Amino acid sequence: MLTQYVIAFCVTALTHFVLAVIIYAKGRQRLTNITYALYSVAISWWSIFEAVSITRPDAQAALFWWRWNHVGVIFIPVFFVHFVISLLEPHQQLRRRSVVRGIYLFGLIALILDATPILIREVVPKFSFKYFINPGLVYHVFFALWVSLAIYGLVELFRVYAASARAKRNQLTYFCWSMFVAYLGGIPNFLPTFNIDIPYLMPFGTYAIPLYALATAYAIVRYRLMDINLALTRGAIFVGVYACVISLPFLLAVTRQGFLETVFGRQWWGVPLGLMALLATLGHYVNLFFQRKAEARLLREQRRYQFMLLNAAKGMTQIHNLQRLLKLLAYLLVRAMKLEHAGIFLWDDGREQYVLQVQVRPSCKAASPPMGCGTHEPLVLWLMQERAPVVREEISQLDTKRGRTVSLSRLETQLKHLDAAVVVPSFVNDRLIGFLMLGNKRASTMYSEDDLSMLQTLANQAALAIENAQFYEKERERQAELFHAASIADLGTMASSMSHQINNPLCIISGTAQTREEHLRRLLRQDNALPQAMRQLLQDEIASLQSIQEEATAGSNIIATIRGITASTEASRPLFVAEAVDVALPIAQHKVPFNRLDFRRELPDLLPRIWGDKAQLAQCLISFLENAWDAIQGRQEDRHLPAPTLGYKGLIRLAGSTVTEPHPQTKQLTPWVVLTISDNGIGLKPDDLRKLFIPFFTTKATAEKAFGSLFVVRRIIEAHGGTVSADSTYGVGTTFTVKLPALSDEEVDRRMRAGRIAGNGPVRPAK
Repeated sequence: MLTQYVIAFCVTALTHFVLAVIIYAKGRQRLTNITYALYSVAISWWSIFEAVSITRPDAQAALFWWRWNHVGVIFIPVFFVHFVISLLEPHQQLRRRSVVRGIYLFGLIALILDATPILIREVVPKFSFKYFINPGLVYHVFFALWVSLAIYGLVELFRVYAASARAKRNQLTYFCWSMFVAYLGGIPNFLPTFNIDIPYLMPFGTYAIPLYALATAYAIVRYRLMDINLALTRGAIFVGVYACVISLPFLLAVTRQGFLETVFGRQWWGVPLGLMALLATLGHYVNLFFQRKAEARLLREQRRYQFMLLNAAKGMTQIHNLQRLLKLLAYLLVRAMKLEHAGIFLWDDGREQYVLQVQVRPSCKAASPPMGCGTHEPLVLWLMQERAPVVREEISQLDTKRGRTVSLSRLETQLKHLDAAVVVPSFVNDRLIGFLMLGNKRASTMYSEDDLSMLQTLANQAALAIENAQFYEKERERQAELFHAASIADLGTMASSMSHQINNPLCIISGTAQTREEHLRRLLRQDNALPQAMRQLLQDEIASLQSIQEEATAGSNIIATIRGITASTEASRPLFVAEAVDVALPIAQHKVPFNRLDFRRELPDLLPRIWGDKAQLAQCLISFLENAWDAIQGRQEDRHLPAPTLGYKGLIRLAGSTVTEPHPQTKQLTPWVVLTISDNGIGLKPDDLRKLFIPFFTTKATAEKAFGSLFVVRRIIEAHGGTVSADSTYGVGTTFTVKLPALSDEEVDRRMRAGRIAGNGPVRPAK
């Protein structure tokens, strides 16, 4: 019976020591791994020293080793409770700090008492043991507290299990129940202390403890608890192979010694020794062979999608459309890794935050995450500080005393709000350009270290592809701007070179009409005997000739206006917004029928001057007015909206005002001239509103209507130091707001004295 005890204790010590080493090696920075490794070491310590204690031949030596044995006994529930608390969420760990202090205080006091007869009074022969302990004065209290801590830890562990997400719950299933069985099998080893002997349960119940270690190892391999499945597999193969290397020669020497002596004489020992050398040489290759086979089987699915994603990453730089690139990347992640969802956040200069650009969610059972993430939020601070992926399930296992400035509880709360299981940063040099937001795996498995390493590599390659696509888009924007500028320049050149050719026919037409009109009037005055019908006919002809003269004059005015708006020789100068409006309205009226709508011009006379190019600002106003008229027409034609109310009339309101606000770059208070162009047209949908200033984007049906991109308008306004924004409600209307820096009289005088304007004095608003 004593032999069964020794075997059970030695197996327990060996299995738990190996488990402790592997778990600590795979996560020495995680509190969960550290406390679990210490817990396994305590069990191993208790087991090996109890095996030594019960086999000592004299009482003094047995008492000495029993006291050493109880060092492990004392700290088994201490490390177990601390391990369970490390599984809790960060805010729950904070509330359990007093519990952690209390259990270590219990351990310290018990450790001091262990060296005195107060805890262990003596050792005496009991049942089948040579020497077993007799309890001291406080041993019963110690044992009651020990059991209470074990029960508390088990209860908390089952609470963690019940509250965990699906993937983590699968991890803990085998772990929780095997832990419970292990305590049931281990507690009977205390019973001889109280003179209780239960046949068969002792010592065979002790085998439940190494079985617990095996169940834990299975849970690790099956569900990747603490992500050491590969390490355990390699360790098991190594132990199995080299156990054969050692045991086969040993068995040969023990079972066939007589035969070997008969054949080889006194040198028979050379045979098992040579066999060991041969097996040791072959063992290395056998070990590698089985490890490759095991890894190929364990990591088959993982390597499949890793190979797919990394191959796809090589071709990402060939995709120049940013939205297409992002959608492809998110789709590949969801499909290859079988994720519940995936999203990509990128930095947006306009909003000054990371914005959700694309999301792929095969199942729509969960709500969409927030659209933006500011630089002050815990997730971004964490990514910039750690420069590594963050796993939501592992936040509670992180060491809070490692110089981190981010609140772990706030970080976990934000990840839950985003419905993110893993977030992977994407850096270009030291700049965080964005991050991948990944949901749980649909197979309820955890992200392994290899997964995180692959995802980080993928994110870094994606960063280069994203930067490349952004460069192409910026280049496309620049080309669009240059094309627009060239078009305006060509139009100006054409208007300048052809204006006299157009004006000459118009002058001939106007002059001929005027001559014919004078001839007919003279005829009417000179011949009073003309019949009434003839006189009426001549008067109608005179009216037609007057109309021809008016149209010819209007054509000449249009040519003059086009020459004015396309002239490239006018430098920027101080001007009133009303000047640009006066240039824009005559041009816009040829497309916008102001007589068919309610047009309101609300520009105060005392608006400050701005520094700008009148022709360019007029171009912007023409684009706004044309878009407003198209929106009004769109509301009347859209079948998806209720029919306009009786008496509906299009409204365009052009208003000006002043405001003092911080400058976007300097953050200093700056006076602005604010120009708003609002309409009661069809408005824009939220998706269209976000893309309104993107090059070549349009909600209009034809390329003709799309001429005058709002992207170019934004560039012109920004070149004037201003900003432009849009606010729209679908079915209600749209308002464009343009802000331009206002000039004080002192600033105007200073620029004039500096010679920045030539020959142009201050001008007043046009009447």
